Amino acid sequence: MKKLLINLFTAVMLLIVPLMNYGQAPPLGTTSSFAVFTAVGAFSNDGASIVTGDIGTNVGSFTGFPPGTVIGDIHVTDPVSVQAAIDVDVAYSALFATTCDVVLGTTLGNSQVLSPNVYCLGAASTLNGDLILDGGGDPDALFIIKIDGALATSTFSNVVLINSASNCNVFWQINGDFDLGESSVFRGTVIANGAITLLEGSSLLGRGLSRGGAIALHNNLVTKAMPPLAATITASGPTTFCEGESVILSGNVDGTWSNGET
Repeated sequence: MKKLLINLFTAVMLLIVPLMNYGQAPPLGTTSSFAVFTAVGAFSNDGASIVTGDIGTNVGSFTGFPPGTVIGDIHVTDPVSVQAAIDVDVAYSALFATTCDVVLGTTLGNSQVLSPNVYCLGAASTLNGDLILDGGGDPDALFIIKIDGALATSTFSNVVLINSASNCNVFWQINGDFDLGESSVFRGTVIANGAITLLEGSSLLGRGLSRGGAIALHNNLVTKAMPPLAATITASGPTTFCEGESVILSGNVDGTWSNGET
């Protein structure tokens, strides 16, 4: 009986371990509804920022709305923020445990093109100019970029998505602070281990989530939803779409719809 239990345990672990290490989107839980959130830290806004999605902090002061505008809910030390603090830690840990496919240098951008993969940078990093994420025609293409340190982007830097790449499927695990340079456009879900600062006039299309650091906005545009995108599809199996996408169905349509969040 003991040998049988050992064999059963081994078989279960062999099934679980690949799922833990294979590149896949992390579980976002409650944080899927947030555009910007910190588990521990002050949340401030300076100027006429517009945020689409929920915002908040679980532990810390909250100021700046108004003059900022939020199209969503504000959660400050309430049951939702308590759960979100747990969920952001789970999501960060899931990304941290993901096995690297490609190791990059600590300077990103300058028209660099990346294909779907799990990328690792071994120290604090910078992004200059354009970083292009090429989905290769696959709307489910997944990009995970893990940085073992802070990430700072230069002024007028951009994360550009091409060939069906979606900001819903781009994840940044940052073991430090995240600073988005002035007048820059950044795409994807940022899960940082430190503060998140969006400098003057920059835009974040995705999410900014922190395990433990202050959030500071300065006349920013932040949205967790993609801009509307028309899509004509032919699906022989389950097909997923990111929030904010428009879907056009034509022909004989027979199927079951479900509403979920990435």
